[in-house]
Amino acid sequence: MKPTMIQSPVRGDWSFMNPPGHHPDAKDFVAVNEAGMPYERTKILRHLFYKLSVTDTYAWEKEIFSPFEGEVIGVKNNAQDRMDLNIFRDLVSGLVLSPRNRKNDIDYFLGNYVVLESKTGFFALVAHLRQGSVVVNKGMKVVAGELIAKVGNSGNTIQPHLHFQVMKKNDLCQSTPIPFIFRFSQIGNNGAWDPVNSTLPRNWQKFRV
Repeated sequence: MKPTMIQSPVRGDWSFMNPPGHHPDAKDFVAVNEAGMPYERTKILRHLFYKLSVTDTYAWEKEIFSPFEGEVIGVKNNAQDRMDLNIFRDLVSGLVLSPRNRKNDIDYFLGNYVVLESKTGFFALVAHLRQGSVVVNKGMKVVAGELIAKVGNSGNTIQPHLHFQVMKKNDLCQSTPIPFIFRFSQIGNNGAWDPVNSTLPRNWQKFRV
């Protein structure tokens, strides 16, 4: 299938950090620093063995923008964010317990979200949004690059990030993600930034928009 061309829903420095079992055409956007880390390296031990605050991550409350011109057709904005992180607890809960015990509870997995329909008839989902951060309403028209929400830690997450996927159908339970590419981005290359058009960064590859 030919990839769908979109504008990136985020700005700044990011990386795709998809966990095991994640659909390859759905992407988890994580904001990163120069070293490609989602938070300061000195805080790794706190994340592993104690608690890390969501405010310590670079993705927390980053702005999210509409990837195309279209209409808002679905919104959830009242799910609570989990405010502290522990990698072992969150991995067990997110990758083992939740899929087993709540596999049919799509609202639990997504947390807060927005669903958009493009003028050409495909759909986009942005999920794990900050509680109360969604600034659009169902039925509202949007243009590419318009602010729609902020990154949060709602739903089934390991850390604050944006879950993003493009779909052919408006069915959050059954619709399979389809490939997409960015109209423009820059790829990190040994401290430099290479501009690229009509492509998508690889998983774990640092990119800037």
